[in-house]
Amino acid sequence: MTLVTAALIVLAVVGSNAFQFWDPAEEFPQLNTYFDNNYIGQSFETLQEKHPDLVKISSLGKTPGDNDIHEITITSDVSNWQTANKPSVKYVANMHGNEVRGRGLLLKFAYYLAMSYESDQDVRDIMATTVFHLLPTINPDGFATATKSCSGVDGRYTSDGTDMNRDFPSSWQSGTRLKFANETKMLMNYATRVPAVLGISFHDGALVTNYPWDGVPDILSGKYAASPDDALFITMAKTYSLNHKSMSKRAAQCGQDDFKDGITNGNKWYKVFNGMQDWNYMYNDCFEVTIELGCCKYPSDAADTFGKVWSDNFNSILKFSKLANSGVKGRATDYFGNPLTDVTITVSGINKTTKVRHPEGYYWRPLLGGTYNISASKHGYYTLARKSIVVREEEPTQIDFILIPKSQGGDDEDKIQNESGPGPENYREVDGESGREKQDTGVIEDDTTENDTTEDDTTENGTTNNTYQDDPTNFVVLFSIMFNVFSAFW
Repeated sequence: MTLVTAALIVLAVVGSNAFQFWDPAEEFPQLNTYFDNNYIGQSFETLQEKHPDLVKISSLGKTPGDNDIHEITITSDVSNWQTANKPSVKYVANMHGNEVRGRGLLLKFAYYLAMSYESDQDVRDIMATTVFHLLPTINPDGFATATKSCSGVDGRYTSDGTDMNRDFPSSWQSGTRLKFANETKMLMNYATRVPAVLGISFHDGALVTNYPWDGVPDILSGKYAASPDDALFITMAKTYSLNHKSMSKRAAQCGQDDFKDGITNGNKWYKVFNGMQDWNYMYNDCFEVTIELGCCKYPSDAADTFGKVWSDNFNSILKFSKLANSGVKGRATDYFGNPLTDVTITVSGINKTTKVRHPEGYYWRPLLGGTYNISASKHGYYTLARKSIVVREEEPTQIDFILIPKSQGGDDEDKIQNESGPGPENYREVDGESGREKQDTGVIEDDTTENDTTEDDTTENGTTNNTYQDDPTNFVVLFSIMFNVFSAFW
């Protein structure tokens, strides 16, 4: 572990924010019971009526069992959340219908955020910078048939017998899958509509934070399968486990499980193909982990279960949420300030691109502290590369990208300077987008080539091979830009 990584973990654990603990069940005792799906909907409606400036509710749709998958969005000035300059986090639970702790945790979390807003400055601060999307059950049909048991399978599957956590697309597969469970399709569509930067899926059956990759074909189950953002995922996982009251204790807590620091790489634990965690990271640029909340899947004592799960996880979920605002953030626009989407953000040394998906061109890219070369590319535009970007742990580094269309002029290999920016930016000609491109089917295809000019241009010692040249064609491009600006105001 690097000193920077260790510093980020320490900051997350002992940071200045000290959220005021309060259990919403003190005021709403039914939160400590095994409430049904209707109670979730009624509770969300109540919160929206009492806090219309903070809460907006919706349904992803009806399941085959005629149950709604309820969703609640919570943030300050919630009516403008879709255009606000805030990252979204997405927390879901009860994917396996007989794993129940997450239902109570997320419903309490919704109450806590909405009802603590006026009295807790730290809650106001995090809601001013983050949009929360909470789905306490994404398999309500399964929960309706589940029975109290620590290790049973009754209710695990959807009403059509699907294990949702084996039902998502995977780039490891050849070809495309056309059939998914109704609940899976609703979650996939939702992820497209609500692009989240950070995610958690809450499960039961162990006590650990699990991170990608969950399953890689050429790596045996029980062996480590590192994702391109492995170091970042380790830090994220430890942020959750070390803030939990007991998750990071080394002694085996659920039979033979013995996880150092309370975390595990998914494939190292056991291989899972087509899981939601890997799918969100692959296709949606959502840095998602899976939290196993307890050894017993469906305990008999609801009051003890939901009381303990809230006190154990209270700090973890809040500190983890702050990671959505780490690394780099900014906005992608054209030269006239119009927002651009589908811009590919590439970080040198990390073989995982992310896309600008926000309708106003905002992006967030979690990163560990360090120095990076970062570029932005979009089909039909010159690629803009920014070098030696310093990222610190305390707050995200602001990096905006102003992309110039190729139609503004210049030869194929022009390098031009954007003199209106904060410093010299290097634009490069590319034929298309670099990195992976998401297809409608959810299957990733790699369209990069060996000589793709959006690759890292740094040498082994960290210096850059790029030079900012004074090319005569720069004048043509800048004259074209100036002409368009004056024309717009003529």
